[in-house]
Formats: sequence, structure tokens, C-alpha cells
Amino acid sequence: MRTRQSKRFIDEVSKKHSIKTSEVEEIVETFFRFTADVMKEGNAKKLEFAQIRLMSWGLFKVKEGRKKHFERINNEKKKKGTGVST
Repeated sequence: MRTRQSKRFIDEVSKKHSIKTSEVEEIVETFFRFTADVMKEGNAKKLEFAQIRLMSWGLFKVKEGRKKHFERINNEKKKKGTGVST
């Protein structure tokens, strides 16, 4: 895992439930893979993306800057489609 907090959490769960650290890491990584997959299913044209809350980890959502990026791309596509140049 990437952060000390994540590593600490995995170590605590591993010790508390007598599970190998690698098994706990795999379980945790599954949550993040699922989160990424759900967020990828968002609609960039409508700027609609799911938010996901993972208990003990927090809320995961597409950042506003990323939404603005998609909005800019959508606007450029619209301009090209109408023949308006920038």
C-alpha cells in the first residue's frame, strides 16, 4: 500500500484476525479496483460520475478539475462539429 496509514491499517487487521498481510492487501486492493471500475463507468459527456464511500477509507469521487477537463474536451468537440474555430 502507498501510505503509512494504509500499511498500519493492513497490519492491524492482519494481526487482529490472524490473516497473512498479503491476503489483507489483496482484499483491500479489491475495493480499490472495484472503485476504479465503477468510476470509469461514469458519463464524461454529461459529467456524471459515481461517488463511492469505503468504510474506514473515505469518500472517492472524480475531482472538479478532472470534470472541467472533460467539459473542455466536450466543448472542443462541439465546436469542431459546428465548424466554429477557436
